[in-house]
Amino acid sequence: MRAFFLRAVEALPLAVFLLYMAWMDPRAQTEWRVPYYAATALAGIGTWLLVRMGATLNRIYLGIALYFVSGTVALLTRWPWLNEEYGRLEGTAMLYWVLATGIVCTYFSRRGFTGIDADPGTVRRSSYLLLGITFIATAVSGMFVGRRVLSSFLPFIVVFTAAGIIKAKIGHNRFRGTS
Repeated sequence: MRAFFLRAVEALPLAVFLLYMAWMDPRAQTEWRVPYYAATALAGIGTWLLVRMGATLNRIYLGIALYFVSGTVALLTRWPWLNEEYGRLEGTAMLYWVLATGIVCTYFSRRGFTGIDADPGTVRRSSYLLLGITFIATAVSGMFVGRRVLSSFLPFIVVFTAAGIIKAKIGHNRFRGTS
């Protein structure tokens, strides 16, 4: 039950953002404030809570949270060009942040991009694999900007599914005594 709660806390900012986008369909810069501010606040509170509870942050959600923070900063500093670009790119912009987070975590985090607690070789290999999949998903997303299913939904489904499979495979191997 604790694990479900922790994952729900991480997913909440994205869910709120997507629901707002679907219902309100913001067009003007001022209409983007509510979803970005709400998602950023929820991501900040959620991240603080997860860290306080000693949970390992999901790197994909961390990248999405950084996207929300950057969008909020753009709104607060009156950089309309950034949010216009985010609006044009849709999910591709989020994937850029996920990819950047993956690169940083792969090279500077003991748990890598996958966020697993395993031997360094396993962490590195699994992180490279997820990084490669995320890179391909981001490239595909960029090729189909404007076609929401191919640009946003499908690439994120692939990245989240790949991360889950990689973590499950490593967890299964660790349970069996191999890695």
